[in-house]
Amino acid sequence: MHILVCAKEVLDPEGVNSYALWGRLQVDDTGRGFDTGGAIPRIINAYDEQAVEAALRLRDAGVECSITVAVLGANEATTILRRCIAMGADRAIEVQSDEAGTDGFRTATVLAGLVRELGDVDVVICGRQGSDFDQGTVPAVLAERLDCSYVTMASGLTTEGDAVRVTRVTPFGDEVVEVETPAVVAVSNEVGQARYPSSRRMMQARRMPTEVLQASDLAPAGTGGGVELVELFVPEVQGHCVMLEGDSPEAKAAVLLERLAEAGVLNA
Repeated sequence: MHILVCAKEVLDPEGVNSYALWGRLQVDDTGRGFDTGGAIPRIINAYDEQAVEAALRLRDAGVECSITVAVLGANEATTILRRCIAMGADRAIEVQSDEAGTDGFRTATVLAGLVRELGDVDVVICGRQGSDFDQGTVPAVLAERLDCSYVTMASGLTTEGDAVRVTRVTPFGDEVVEVETPAVVAVSNEVGQARYPSSRRMMQARRMPTEVLQASDLAPAGTGGGVELVELFVPEVQGHCVMLEGDSPEAKAAVLLERLAEAGVLNA
């Protein structure tokens, strides 16, 4: 079985949130990205890291498989690809593109071209969404482009013959579905904590070459698009802190209840 994991490089969400809170987050000159002066590191999207973990757990369960990780983007993705190799992936592919990367339809079209280029992919595993724009469109559009089954909100995968069984998270509890391959599966954070690569594997990953492909070779420029980023702005974040007076916790609680009642939050 050949498993392709699609990953994305994003700005560290905690750094972005901190910059926004302190009023230091600025939009760059293109109007399509943030200018942080390189202070915020770029990391693998957390959902995508869990997608790598889901693939590795299939192997741990005894499934004979090869695991390829692919990253599409305008920034050099060597660091996160090496991390995926150190976690246990067999092959790393960087798909370079000078496009903004905000159009999930275009991204899915390029990834579909990669799947066809590889030729033998049985399962594509993606994170359910990116932590930068939170659109969650790529896995669904990718399945549409490949004309194959699509399973959402996965917390785990197993195999049954030539089929894949996926445990899905729903508001009413877990659900198990079975799909024939090829298939696209989007995993959620219910997969659990991704493994941390050892120092030895990180050292080995540095010596493994990364394959580089061009997005324009997998899908002609301008094809498959569906979304255009018109404006990116940083909302104003306001914080107000009120200190409650009182000689004891009980007195402070009474003041708090009084303030909430005055604000109309509590019924009299």
